[in-house]
Amino acid sequence: MSDSEPADITIVFKGRHDHITERMQEHAARKLARLARFGDRLQRVEVVADHAHKNPEVELIVHQRRGAPLVAKDRGTSFSSTIDLLVDKMEAQLRKLKDKRKDHKVPAAKATRAAPGRRRAPADDAD
Repeated sequence: MSDSEPADITIVFKGRHDHITERMQEHAARKLARLARFGDRLQRVEVVADHAHKNPEVELIVHQRRGAPLVAKDRGTSFSSTIDLLVDKMEAQLRKLKDKRKDHKVPAAKATRAAPGRRRAPADDAD
């Protein structure tokens, strides 16, 4: 595996009431490659298509290494346009989750709280 290759993210395709063709799978895999920059957290991506050829309802389920799976669902006129839209939605969800995980605290505030002059010895009022 080279350095430019993303982490091992498994893509699983499931078709309900219809078969997802090889061409559709290739298109979805190309688009899902955009999620590779979040690959350190992602483990598996499921693409579930209901009636994949005519007004498909597509669901994208992203399983993370830790935490609940993220879900994006939409119905469109074609499989490819729906996948494009769902990848955009999932990128937004992953970006929002990544921002929540960031440490937004000011580093100087932590140092001030741990300063040795702030600690007090317990008062002895029993005299």
